[in-house]
Amino acid sequence: MKKTNKVTLALSSILLAASLAGCSSNSSDGVVRTYKDGKEADVEKAAIKLVKAVKTGDYNLMSAEELKKALDGKEEMVLVDTMPAKSFEKSHIKSAVNAVLPVKIEDVKPEEKEAFLKALGDNKDKKIVLYCGFVGCERSHVGAVIAKEAGFKNVYRFPGGIAAWVDAGNSVEK
Repeated sequence: MKKTNKVTLALSSILLAASLAGCSSNSSDGVVRTYKDGKEADVEKAAIKLVKAVKTGDYNLMSAEELKKALDGKEEMVLVDTMPAKSFEKSHIKSAVNAVLPVKIEDVKPEEKEAFLKALGDNKDKKIVLYCGFVGCERSHVGAVIAKEAGFKNVYRFPGGIAAWVDAGNSVEK
């Protein structure tokens, strides 16, 4: 898929989610918002940050629903939780491996990069799905960028992370 199409798809998905959230007032002040208890400026900021990350990282996105379907269908993939080990121990998606990455690409240490790439394996055609804590967390973006730079072709970021996974009613392992 061309880079422009990926960005268009990502932005369209965000706008669709916002429009599906409702077209009538859902707050006490009468203003329509994406989420009843959310701050629209924060939603907008996270959406724009995500679209820019996808554009610069040239990877794909996967929703909680899509990931659940893939896992239930036993689709072959490497699912990587990029959160710190203590977070992984508290909760993670079943079948995920932990490969800790920092929030910023410039903070990646050579040993972290090496351990991360080792967790991905040698098959550059295999689907790689990365997640972290929530949409604003960039650890999964860092992993997606490293994977793409290493030549992996089917790189997906699950931007909602463990928070979206739980919010969607899915179970976690501890």
